[in-house]
Amino acid sequence: MYSLLMIVVAVAAVIDWRTQRVPNRLTYPAILAGLIIWPIAGAVLGGGELALELGRASWIGMLCGLIPFALLVMTAGLGGGDMKLMAAVGSLSASWEVVLSTTIYALVVAVVMAVVVMVRKGVVKETLSRVFSAALLASAKVKAELPEDGPKVAFAAAVAVGAAIAGAEQMLGLATPWRGFSP
Repeated sequence: MYSLLMIVVAVAAVIDWRTQRVPNRLTYPAILAGLIIWPIAGAVLGGGELALELGRASWIGMLCGLIPFALLVMTAGLGGGDMKLMAAVGSLSASWEVVLSTTIYALVVAVVMAVVVMVRKGVVKETLSRVFSAALLASAKVKAELPEDGPKVAFAAAVAVGAAIAGAEQMLGLATPWRGFSP
């Protein structure tokens, strides 16, 4: 299943890099695949109880990818395709831990990508000024009207890197602060 996850995030990364969009025709089938395949795998491998457990894990993973990123979409931080891609990460991995790890790694990668883009485009000073102004307005409880003309980062590319690291981490059984925690 991780190979399917890696294919989905890699395709999303390439499309997002080229078009600045993550298409529904990729994310919706990926979400559904996870929600359907995990319970079937559980039924085949261990019967009804395992099917329910894996089905539940897929739903929990999907919701853990969907809900926090839906909040980011509402605050204009990300696009809806990024939100659905993270839901697909959760559904296909059937693991909230993979969603959390993917999120953390993707955010770190996205920050590095953003810094590289700012330096290459020569907009570091302008961007820092915008961030500072937005922070001041937020502290005054005023919504900042930020221009949409700035350079963009293909967040799906960051998700692909994050998912690769998180998937490897999960398959190798590497320790993370949240491993063993049960919601």
